[in-house]
Amino acid sequence: MSYFKGKKIIVTGASSGIGEATAKEFIKEGAKVILVSRNKNRMHESFKSFDSSSFSIYPFDLGKLDDINSFVQSIINNEGNIDILFNNAGIGSESYFEETDMDVFHEVMKIDYFSVVYFTKAILRHMIKSGAGQIVTNTSVAGLITSKGRTVYSSAKFALHGFFDSLRIEVEDKNIGITLVAPGKVITNFGFNKLDKNGKPFAEKNKRKPFGLSPEKVAKIILKAVRNKKREIIISKWSDVAWLGVYIRKFFPKLYFYLAKKIDA
Repeated sequence: MSYFKGKKIIVTGASSGIGEATAKEFIKEGAKVILVSRNKNRMHESFKSFDSSSFSIYPFDLGKLDDINSFVQSIINNEGNIDILFNNAGIGSESYFEETDMDVFHEVMKIDYFSVVYFTKAILRHMIKSGAGQIVTNTSVAGLITSKGRTVYSSAKFALHGFFDSLRIEVEDKNIGITLVAPGKVITNFGFNKLDKNGKPFAEKNKRKPFGLSPEKVAKIILKAVRNKKREIIISKWSDVAWLGVYIRKFFPKLYFYLAKKIDA
């Protein structure tokens, strides 16, 4: 029997990319998945081939921080106890700090950091009350190492690592697991949607062709990490320098910063 069979799992950012692919893998493994995203139509279209009893769609804008607690409560009222939360939704950015409008910091931190903290806070007490739970969060390898043009994005992702490393210690004796997922390059529309120095989506300005692992491959690795209750995993191809950068940064920091100056990643 699948580890996920019968489990109820919330996936944020479920309308595309890693969130969509991981939600589908959870469903294939027998879970009931609660899909959360702003794009209601996209979720309906993407999951129409699955049995309607295997998922529920909850459109929501995670930027509405003050509404997250009541939103999570409405999910629990309708669906019952949640076994796993996958905090996946996020937004990227790329710009040099000296040129970046400070509103971009506020927007990225609101979505990538504060919405995750608010959502986790809203569901944590229910997991503690039920006596078990697992909180999985997509932080990106940019939460472990960084490069030029990532002052905004990495600020939010590094903050997530600090938050969850601390929370893990606080809730471990309450049977609540914390798993951090740090993908490197993945073939998605992430680069198309990331914000520029003025807070506008890159769209056609994004010159980099998506490369790396497929979302489907990443999803399978995530499920394995969740099943094994991993504390933290880095997901990347061997040809992706991200995984190597993490280890160079840790053991050879001088070399890391020398190389980072040479890379326009």
